[in-house]
Amino acid sequence: MTTLIENNNNCETTTYKKSFKCLTAEFYDKSHYEKIISESSIGLKENGDILFVLVKNAINKDNIKKYIDAIKNNAKSKTKNRGTASGVAVVDKFPKDAVALCDKYGNPLKNPRLVSVQYKREDGSICSRCQSNAVRCGCAGYFDRVGKLPCRMVGWSTRNPEKHECCVELCKEIAKAHKENEPKSYAFQKSIAELSPNYLMGDTPYSTLTLNYDFRTASHIDKGDLKDSLSTLTILEEVPNNYKGCYLGLPEYKIAIDVRSGDTLIFDAHEYHANTEMEVLSDILPIDDLTGKPHGGRISVVAYLRNRLKDCPIVNETEDY
Repeated sequence: MTTLIENNNNCETTTYKKSFKCLTAEFYDKSHYEKIISESSIGLKENGDILFVLVKNAINKDNIKKYIDAIKNNAKSKTKNRGTASGVAVVDKFPKDAVALCDKYGNPLKNPRLVSVQYKREDGSICSRCQSNAVRCGCAGYFDRVGKLPCRMVGWSTRNPEKHECCVELCKEIAKAHKENEPKSYAFQKSIAELSPNYLMGDTPYSTLTLNYDFRTASHIDKGDLKDSLSTLTILEEVPNNYKGCYLGLPEYKIAIDVRSGDTLIFDAHEYHANTEMEVLSDILPIDDLTGKPHGGRISVVAYLRNRLKDCPIVNETEDY
């Protein structure tokens, strides 16, 4: 069913039905999807809830290079803890000294679809911690309490205050698009965000940024973000139009969305989502030692509010100590 909703900038609005049972940590190619969406539009679930809103050119083009310069090195950080989003563990995506994946005792894996495992070295020793396939991903902003770590600003933001402030500027542009194009979820998230005033990206309803560089995610559902709300995905391209594909897919709905530089996607990250394959169109960027191929330069910025920040202590900055 397709309709037109006037209070959302006359975007085409379509209701989508689930027609597929998604596997966790699976990569779905473009051929899986029945529809690729590339224009500003709204997708609804059968119950009328928002599935996604694609806002083209949400970010001021004059600011994109500034944002890229601020976050690129963070986004290119190698990490081994992305779990399901990085896909089923494959020995080729582990450190170079890994010769086999194993359990903590060095035994072969009984479950071939694990995403976080240990590995065995050629000398027979076993790595001490579980890890996932290596990908390029960083973060900025704030985190709630995890283990013995308190509610806090993440290390990168602490060490790079000017770059952090640039992220705040970016969040303000994302928030503007969110408020104008999906005011209901914006208002709800803002009301919860105000419970955690010390842990926000400026005057926005976001606490945290996940920054991905050329990271093709496997099918996963986001954890840690605000329940019953929507997340945002913004794309910044280091070299414009240097790749094709890497659509954000919703595999259970068999639709994929072509989010390009400066676009913002407001969507339900509690639905399974994943990226299609990416074809890099030039060798203008350096070779990625994780893949052996040139970088595409696709930076995805996921701005969201962490669900448990509302439990963090409020600090009165004007209080005398």
